[in-house]
Amino acid sequence: MAANWDDHRYFLAIARERSLTAAGKVLGVSQPTVSRRLEALEAKLKVRLFDRTQHGYELTTVGMDLFDTVERVEEDLAEVDRKIYGKDQEPAGSLRITCTEILLMGYLSPFLWKFLDEHRGIEFSVACTQSQLSISRGEADLALRFTQHPPETLVGRRLTSAAYALYAAQGSAGERFTSAGRADWDWIGVHDAGYNRLIFGNLPEEIQFKHQADSMAAMHSMVRSGLGVTLLPCYIADQDSTLRRLEPDPVPGISFDLWILYHPDIRRVSRIRLFADMITELIGTDRDLFEGLRPLPANSGQQETS
Repeated sequence: MAANWDDHRYFLAIARERSLTAAGKVLGVSQPTVSRRLEALEAKLKVRLFDRTQHGYELTTVGMDLFDTVERVEEDLAEVDRKIYGKDQEPAGSLRITCTEILLMGYLSPFLWKFLDEHRGIEFSVACTQSQLSISRGEADLALRFTQHPPETLVGRRLTSAAYALYAAQGSAGERFTSAGRADWDWIGVHDAGYNRLIFGNLPEEIQFKHQADSMAAMHSMVRSGLGVTLLPCYIADQDSTLRRLEPDPVPGISFDLWILYHPDIRRVSRIRLFADMITELIGTDRDLFEGLRPLPANSGQQETS
């Protein structure tokens, strides 16, 4: 019996995540369910699609061939959906966006709910992830993405650049962190070494991370609690009265362009246009905040560099 498309969705998720547990999270099902579906698919096709290794699930040669074919079919199906979706001119229906958790929590949320209150026919969902969901494969309709190299297959616009600065807690929780004692700061980083290099690469190599977290939102919370010092996006931290900049200017050389991106087939969909226009106007108004150039409040506790 031939496999159906739902079988192939499971196959693609395992191939991309290389883990049954991670694939289950993507698909919204349990790990045993993913395992059963894989076993059933391999039994139907009478081939082994993956080798189970210490590094995870690796595609066999047959699995690689199947992956290339199934991925093309997935993209073709997504294109059909987009073309139908692209004819929709009503400001109603589903709108799926993807962005980082800290952008949503620290900046976008109140504006999103205002937008949705004005357009009650829109059914909104958001995927907060550092992973770049594929718009071409239909995993999201629109992305707010920090990148220096947006995919050529998508359209959109650069909204601003996000600067970073050094922050500690305001008041007694962070008063021990001064510019004069920079060598003794308790630094907060992330678990991923590559991401640390990306964010902290322009700072001295002798930085040692005393504490680590798995997200920018968690790092923000740790700084607010007085656990240490870290780099945070100015558009988040400069609005937080519990934080203070340790140095007056953003750190040079650490800045990420923010783009709004969507597939050209749906650029004329009413709800896509409405949302894109709202975000463009909103962030245009706050460009100085994102670039770390908005004057800080008098009680911000900003310290001069010694």
